[in-house]
Amino acid sequence: MSKHKWDASLLRLVIQHLRVPELFYPVELGSVDALVERENQAKTILDSCKFECVKHEETLLKQLHNLFEGKGAFTQANNLAFLLDRVFDVWLRKNDLPEQLEQRFGKWRFVFYKIFIFTYCANIDRGEFKNKEKALAQFIDFLESISSYSMCWNPLPKRSQSLLLDQLISVESKLDEAQDFDELLVEECSQSWFSYLENQNGKVEKITKRLIASESKKNKTQYSVWLAYHYLNVLFKKRTLPQVLQDFIQEHWVLVVAKNIENSLPEDIATKDAIIISNFNESLDILCKNIVRVFCHKGESGFQLADQIIDDLQKMSKETVIPGNVFSSESYSSQSAFFSEEAAWEALSEALVSLLQGQDAEAVQTYKLIPIPDHLQHTYGGIEQFKEPGFVFDDLNLGLHDWFVLKGDGELTNIKLSAHFKQSQQLLFSNYLGMKCAQFSYSEFQEKLNSGELTRKEKVTAFSSVFQQAVKGLSKIADNQKKTRLIAAEKAKAEAERLLEDRRKADELSNQRAEEIAQRTQQLMAKRADKQRLEKENVTLELVRAFKLGAWIAIHTGGEAQRFKLVVKLAATGKYVFVDRLGVKKLEFLEADLMKAVQAEEVEVLSDGAEFEDSLQRVVSRLRMSK
Repeated sequence: MSKHKWDASLLRLVIQHLRVPELFYPVELGSVDALVERENQAKTILDSCKFECVKHEETLLKQLHNLFEGKGAFTQANNLAFLLDRVFDVWLRKNDLPEQLEQRFGKWRFVFYKIFIFTYCANIDRGEFKNKEKALAQFIDFLESISSYSMCWNPLPKRSQSLLLDQLISVESKLDEAQDFDELLVEECSQSWFSYLENQNGKVEKITKRLIASESKKNKTQYSVWLAYHYLNVLFKKRTLPQVLQDFIQEHWVLVVAKNIENSLPEDIATKDAIIISNFNESLDILCKNIVRVFCHKGESGFQLADQIIDDLQKMSKETVIPGNVFSSESYSSQSAFFSEEAAWEALSEALVSLLQGQDAEAVQTYKLIPIPDHLQHTYGGIEQFKEPGFVFDDLNLGLHDWFVLKGDGELTNIKLSAHFKQSQQLLFSNYLGMKCAQFSYSEFQEKLNSGELTRKEKVTAFSSVFQQAVKGLSKIADNQKKTRLIAAEKAKAEAERLLEDRRKADELSNQRAEEIAQRTQQLMAKRADKQRLEKENVTLELVRAFKLGAWIAIHTGGEAQRFKLVVKLAATGKYVFVDRLGVKKLEFLEADLMKAVQAEEVEVLSDGAEFEDSLQRVVSRLRMSK
């Protein structure tokens, strides 16, 4: 189980509540149509999240922009795309992968997006959600194993380049074919990868062991040759000697000395002390110094050793196995001073006789320093290495398996410290396949570090670490945005409530005013009605009071009008008596009742009786006149 765990609540906070200003967030309503649209968008996203998709953009946000024509995806999809783009960009920048792998791992953001959509945007129960979160943590472990191995990968040698790339293609194919994300998918991908990793690590371990063994032997051989050159140059410096001896030392004896040094050199002796051959190979040192006594000093001790010196040289030469005998006919060249081994010993014997007889005036010359081969001079340095103590390994602050980046010929090569040879102060570097890449002396290594030609490779920045930091940082922003929106919502709610209260009060005031107006209107209308009623009553009262005897009224009953005549009007009691056409009493009204009946249009006034009174007066007048 992964040791790194992000806070799931913070991640959900980012997914749900983050709002990126430059992104478009469609308004999502809790309707069936909105849910269907979200499902359709998720399906479109999943179909595009494949390694082999030809329409891949550089980032997830650009991909969403193209998929939905700039109209934006649902909230979770927008926020997940922003989060993963940020994580992958930071992670790739910090780890400085080789270009081929950087481009390849850049596409892994799409499969991660797919996994996150499966996990956080699908309608799944809590149990399945927990399983997917667990699988996601295991998948991150899986990615980190791949990236950790890939950090030290080199595109060269080309014949090995496809080993990792083919494995990545195989894993990516499995992820493309997956229709869902679960622990079984992670386990299948992991088994394939870790099987490859175990196989590769086993091969690298074997190659590295062989490399260290061969380089250790080779280094000791070359170091011994380098020591032999310096030892003989120091021993014979400024000496006078025959040319034959000069040639013999340069072409043969230096190799004999080197091989004897190699066979007897202790592992714990430092370079500064290694030049003192007597400390570890006294017989070799004595023989070399005897050569000086015999051929260079010409003293009594030299004469005493002269008879034995050639035999001693031959004996040590025969006992020393030198690869590629310089005196063999195959190795003879026009530049050699000797035609064969016999010729060399014979010439050396003749020179010795000449010296003993004092006939060496023309043949003797000052010793010329044997030129050290360039590759040895470059690797181990010059005579200064013996004068002062140089670097010690601990001063370099190095550890085995430390990785570095070597700049050369416009290319960057990842190299690993596989071994260090303390005695010769050499560092051996190999690549991710265990093959030798470089070898530097301590001082050369330090110079390359100081010049920037060699840089330490930073430790791998874990994906989970970048992811966790991104979630933590964005969650703070999302939380602040959420709080701001809540505060704004509370303010809006309070404002709405205030406006609602103001409107309620305004409505109450309006209703109150309306009621007051209605009351006033009603009062005015009542007053007006009362006035009209009074006017109407006054008119009716005047009309009724104006009734004269003989006044006619009509009462409508059953669609027929019956007519009645006023025959009695008692002013004192306000009584009115009406008869029909036959003079039979039919109706009797009090003045108030008659008024009401007239106002209610129950009684129709046909005549107020004035014409009857006029007619009666005329009749009375005529009667009076007739008397």
